Amino acid sequence: MQDNKRWFYLVLFWVVNFCLGSFYAWSVYSTWLAQHYSVIAGATVTVASLTYVFSIGAAMNPIAMVTAGFLTDRLGPRPVLFGGGLIVTLGYYLMSISTDSSLLLIGYGICFGMGSGACVIATVTSAVKLFPTMRGFAGGSVGAMYGLGSVCLPPTANALAQNYGITTTLLFFAVACFVIIIASASLIKLPASRSVAPKAGNEDLNWLQMVKTSRFWAMFVLFLGATLSPLMLFSQTVTVAQVQIGLGMSAAVLSVSVLALANMAARFLAGTLSDKLGRALTLALAIAMAVLGLSLLSMAGQGDAALFYLGLVCIGASFGSSVGIFPGYVAEQFGPANASMNYGVMALAFSVSGIIGPNIIRMSVEGGQYQIAYFIAIGISAVGLLAAWYCKSFEKKH
Repeated sequence: MQDNKRWFYLVLFWVVNFCLGSFYAWSVYSTWLAQHYSVIAGATVTVASLTYVFSIGAAMNPIAMVTAGFLTDRLGPRPVLFGGGLIVTLGYYLMSISTDSSLLLIGYGICFGMGSGACVIATVTSAVKLFPTMRGFAGGSVGAMYGLGSVCLPPTANALAQNYGITTTLLFFAVACFVIIIASASLIKLPASRSVAPKAGNEDLNWLQMVKTSRFWAMFVLFLGATLSPLMLFSQTVTVAQVQIGLGMSAAVLSVSVLALANMAARFLAGTLSDKLGRALTLALAIAMAVLGLSLLSMAGQGDAALFYLGLVCIGASFGSSVGIFPGYVAEQFGPANASMNYGVMALAFSVSGIIGPNIIRMSVEGGQYQIAYFIAIGISAVGLLAAWYCKSFEKKH
């Protein structure tokens, strides 16, 4: 493929993922929707009571990657993006007409979760395929655009909700996602990923062969340990900022952007860094940063905004590093021929994190005290560090 053509496709992948970054505006959506539902029901609906919707969305995201990865390997990214874009659009529409959490669960938890997962796997793994000598950069840059969307779109959603209401805001996002994703998909004409021949001597495993290896399970635990604490915070960032630190609504929404900005920067930088240092070592450093961030959050109290933001930066950077590195890491360890399907299976670790992380906060927080949740997350991160050590030892042998 001509060099300018593959860069053109990479830019399209960036645009699609910027749009998908709106998934992490959940803290903004849930805050406004809780107020909206309270007015309709004539009774108080809390943000905490909607947390399970985010958990389902985070869990459905990688589950969709398994099917979408299979289809991308065999059909190419274009049809997967068409389907995923339509499902994301439907999700936002259902959210805009929802009057309680049941329709919100279908719209955000199932449709948006599955649609965004399908689009992400199609774009990230295709980018890794297009740049075989720069897999860390390719996967990291696509992920960085997803992160940039999660920086810019939450405050945009909040501003729109303040001026036009949350239902109009969600309808606007539905139209924007439809136009951007479908238009981008129509310009992408790439063959199925499996048609790209692997390098001589490379070990190509399908997903059944992959899950029978010890390195898969080490990488699975590593992925889980690296993503749990960020997903725990993403689910209730605005609420934590208001309750634990005492921030107003505007400053609390800013905390979502701080978390997302660190996430975005790390996706690009860590991917490039891992091309130099190795994947396992870079991931170990990312988890260590998450532990530092959780420790800072555990020390932050009322009015400690700077300490709180610094902790979020560490956790956001850890998350961005992990999701930016793993697509290329999976392709390297198990071969490029089935990279989309294999990464989809590996990303089920993300589903586990999406279920466990938010529920740690929901079940352990009392009276605005989040320390127990932070300490539990630190313990799980430590297990991830052990998995990184094993992966590093394997990389040396391999």
